Amino acid sequence: MKLPDQKELFGFYVDLAKKCNATREERRRTYNLWRSYFLFGGAPDGSTSTINKIYSHIDQLNALMYSSETTRFSIDLSPSASDLNKGQIGPLTRSLNADWHLSNTDLVFGQALLWSFCYGSMFVKMRVNAGQIEPFVVEPHDIGVLREDIHGLWRQEAFTHSYYVTKSQFEYDLRQIPHPRLDSILKAITPAPKPSETASTNLMERIVTSQSQPNMIGNVNFDLSGPNRYRPAVAEELLRLSELYVFDDEIKDFRIVTIAEPGVVIFDRPLESMFLKNEIPLIQICPNPSHDYFWGYSEVDRLIPLQDMRNTRMEQITHMLNLQARPPKFGSGFDGSIDEIADTLDSPSGLISASMPGAKMETLSPTIPDDLYREIRELDGMFEEMSGITNIIQGKGESGVRSQGHAANLARLGSSRAKKRALVIEDQLEKLATVFLQLKKVYDSSRLRSDEGIEFIADQFTEQFMVKVDAHSNSPIFQEDQRALAFELFKAKAIDRQSLLDLLDVPMKELLKLRLTKMEEAEAKAKQQQQAMETQQAQSGGKIHKLKEAK
Repeated sequence: MKLPDQKELFGFYVDLAKKCNATREERRRTYNLWRSYFLFGGAPDGSTSTINKIYSHIDQLNALMYSSETTRFSIDLSPSASDLNKGQIGPLTRSLNADWHLSNTDLVFGQALLWSFCYGSMFVKMRVNAGQIEPFVVEPHDIGVLREDIHGLWRQEAFTHSYYVTKSQFEYDLRQIPHPRLDSILKAITPAPKPSETASTNLMERIVTSQSQPNMIGNVNFDLSGPNRYRPAVAEELLRLSELYVFDDEIKDFRIVTIAEPGVVIFDRPLESMFLKNEIPLIQICPNPSHDYFWGYSEVDRLIPLQDMRNTRMEQITHMLNLQARPPKFGSGFDGSIDEIADTLDSPSGLISASMPGAKMETLSPTIPDDLYREIRELDGMFEEMSGITNIIQGKGESGVRSQGHAANLARLGSSRAKKRALVIEDQLEKLATVFLQLKKVYDSSRLRSDEGIEFIADQFTEQFMVKVDAHSNSPIFQEDQRALAFELFKAKAIDRQSLLDLLDVPMKELLKLRLTKMEEAEAKAKQQQQAMETQQAQSGGKIHKLKEAK
């Protein structure tokens, strides 16, 4: 994008940021609906479901797609990389895996992935603070893009990330620089309470419409204590800041422009001075991507009709069981108050008398079907069918399975849809890990030792690399296949015992490898002693044989 001259530049930035955030409020309302169904199984109008099937289903789907404790990475070099870097791969890979877990990036990615099934997309932002890599979860309504019909942040000419800070923190940060326009900026900004993201706070959204033509008629739901929980409350006035990322054709890289409400440009800096050259600090997590819609598809949006059907059926079943527990009655020929007669009939040892001959009382009990929850089970099966999760993948039994091998083949064939999605998530995980290692190269000065015993730091490693998820270890769906493959390679003597431990996710791996080294040394020593004894016995036998021949 070609940027205008200095006189028009700041106005251009503010106008561009507004274009990127054009659909932000509309998407926020949609996200609030999906969030309510995800957490509570109902719309944000105060209604909740007895059993929220969506949350348990998404939670299980997330567990099948990503496992934080088993995920490990490997580093692949490009064919043009130097052979001198091959000895650095082992220690750098171990350092990457250790720092990945120590910085809680594994947990942050898992949290972002869980909510990406709800919203369609989530983002992980990488930041370096005092030399330490810090990941943060960013919700999609805080992101705005210039072209929503293009998939991928790296293909956008401009996009924004909005966040909030207190005025005192904002002023402190500017004084630490110090900023040359500090006084004018503090006069121009307008802090305000953070807007609530609860949809029920809007009066029009709480109207339950019963008639819209010719006049709107309905009821207002004033009950705000329903599903709108788990919302943060901040009493301090906050200042909304927007980071505008705009690609500058002149420098062939993005620029980061910090804009405060109401349209005050604070900073204008190249991305390289803030992060990494030609690398975006925001990584999009989108398990259901779309080629023509940037935000992807929401898994919750697909499940809402099924949850509504389940809620309706559960309400009907509950109503039917209530009628069976306290069935309605029909009576004739009784004197007195109907309410008193009803209370008496509903009380233990209640007694009523009739003065008129022919008085009678009948109980109108509903007919309960033999399989009352059959349709509920059918709906639950539709949830699994919607996301491609079979009973065997979930660890449930399956009719017709005759052996363990048969079950393994069914699981392998039945998990094809789930594996396809797991591979999509794996690509996004690899992108995040690659950026993580690039930050280590710039900011981590700890010394490592190569396989040849040469000390080096991460910055001395080549730029021609890519971080890959090792053996699809991010998803439990692949683990049994990889485990079986590892033992097959070991039986074929294609790998040694050290490599077998590397391929298997076992506890205390480094301690086991250390003990294995001692065991191998002891075995080698015992083998040498055995060979020496056999050689000595062979020599002694030869001497005896020669003596016998001489006699």
